Amino acid sequence: MNDFTPNTTISADDTLPYIPREPWMTDADFQWVLLEERARINTEERKQASPPKALIAIKAQHPLTADGKPGPEYLGRLRQALAVAKELRGSGYAAVEFMTFGGVHDGSGVALADAGAQWLIDCADIQPEKIHRRCTVFSGNDEDRLAAEFMNEHPEFTELHVALSVGQIPRAQLYYIWMGWQPTLHPITLTFAPPNHSFVKELWGPWAVPSFAKGPEAVAAATEEICKKHLDAAKTTPASQPQQ
Repeated sequence: MNDFTPNTTISADDTLPYIPREPWMTDADFQWVLLEERARINTEERKQASPPKALIAIKAQHPLTADGKPGPEYLGRLRQALAVAKELRGSGYAAVEFMTFGGVHDGSGVALADAGAQWLIDCADIQPEKIHRRCTVFSGNDEDRLAAEFMNEHPEFTELHVALSVGQIPRAQLYYIWMGWQPTLHPITLTFAPPNHSFVKELWGPWAVPSFAKGPEAVAAATEEICKKHLDAAKTTPASQPQQ
């Protein structure tokens, strides 16, 4: 049995294999180690299901172009998602579907989720019913949460893949671990302009990776606050296309 501490969020009857607690680990550190192992096991068990069916979550990026189309960085992620889908289909996957995210930001009348979905439809002939839009999203954590919840609710999907920018990796990896998944990440690197998500800032910025060091309870509280904020914002956001 694992060396659980009184304030750990994982109960003593957890079915995880024994993991030794190393001397340097704080309570929060050890909780994350256990969450990581749980996510690994959960992800691997799902992969054993057949036939293989994948969801590709595409992280959105504001701003859109003047005509409501994806900007350069968002476009790079969409193209990366198509490359991943092509590879998966070539490997015999029964089905590949997509998830797009993002609401209407200031200065735009188009939801990011709709802009990404429409690009997939217009430029890659993706069937609309193969795209799951999540328009009430304004943060990367929300994107990760919704993709993970989708996987929890749809056991027929055997793998989760994520198209993102390289600077988003640290926070996304930790958040998905917290949600019980270890998806395959497919990053893009753009160098023609400063990135919207700096790897260094995401690694050391107080809102990013250091916030996770406070422990899973802090992440849960922050997530609840983010969800409430975005749901409240949605009440005043112009109606967009229905989510799928």
